[in-house]
Amino acid sequence: MKRLFGIVLFGLAACSSNGPKPFDQTLNNAPDGKSEQMGVRDDKVYIQKKVYLEEQLWTLKGEVDELQRTIYGASKQDPSGIYLALRDCRKRLSDPRLGGLGKPDAMEPWTNVTQKDEAFFYKVDKKTNSLVGVSEEALDERIGRYQTHKRVLEGKYDEFKDKLDSCEDKYSSTLVQHGLNPEDTKAQGEWVDGPKGYKVWKMKKGATKDPEELMRRKAVKESEEG
Repeated sequence: MKRLFGIVLFGLAACSSNGPKPFDQTLNNAPDGKSEQMGVRDDKVYIQKKVYLEEQLWTLKGEVDELQRTIYGASKQDPSGIYLALRDCRKRLSDPRLGGLGKPDAMEPWTNVTQKDEAFFYKVDKKTNSLVGVSEEALDERIGRYQTHKRVLEGKYDEFKDKLDSCEDKYSSTLVQHGLNPEDTKAQGEWVDGPKGYKVWKMKKGATKDPEELMRRKAVKESEEG
């Protein structure tokens, strides 16, 4: 059987371990009659919202896992997301052909925000005659932990996104300073007529971050225009 947890919103100071106090008067105009109830207590209007803790936990966990992947990728050995994009941008900025020093700025530590050292107690599995470890965590504590993870990751996302945007802006400015066109880093092609009247993209040149290829593309463009 699923357990219900009552949350009092809009004016709640604290809930006792026995849950929210009953209303002095229940109102009928709650925003959501199925999961929310509106009432008056001590001359103040409250909204109580019931949620399934299990569903709240899995939803929260999914959001946290997605943020972790978006920022850092799957693992320290195989990073991706914004973290990898920032590392790549810093590497491009350090290219001596663009005036760099050949050594990228140090990256921030790769972090698994959700990682937790488990505490186990041990027992013997009589069916397999083997020793097994069992961990235990209160449901409300786990939800609180994931809410903290989410706040930390949202802050990390903003931090890394700002650094990536700043790095990409600096890279574009560096290209311009060396007489190169940032637009030439993008894939080049054109839309052409395809089957059944649909337009399809015909690739001419792939995306590149190589300064020598950018110089070559610049020279070709100038010769075509001349």
